[in-house]
Amino acid sequence: MNLPHELTVITPREIPDAYDNPAPTLDYGPDAPRRPVAGLVLPGGAARRGGTDATPGRTAVTGSWWLLTTEPVHARERVIHNGRTFTVDGEPARFEPRPGFVHYETVLTHTEG
Repeated sequence: MNLPHELTVITPREIPDAYDNPAPTLDYGPDAPRRPVAGLVLPGGAARRGGTDATPGRTAVTGSWWLLTTEPVHARERVIHNGRTFTVDGEPARFEPRPGFVHYETVLTHTEG
């Protein structure tokens, strides 16, 4: 499989609250671990308008993308490609079409607005 795109995957740091609740805040800032990953990023569907992630007074435009890699990118991670930051929709699907060859398919979302 040809993986021509160089991606950066951000794994969030968990920041516990003052009471050590089991749902920590996720920090994707400059101190969060990053790793390079080779992949293939493809458009996955038409852009959708609307939603709640828009800045007040603006309309969000959300696009769906497919990511193919040879290593998994997990649900809480984020992917940077071509200056865009993508969120990961769920866990990747693992495919083994023939013995010894494995790849992962992940759905990404990018929201502007």
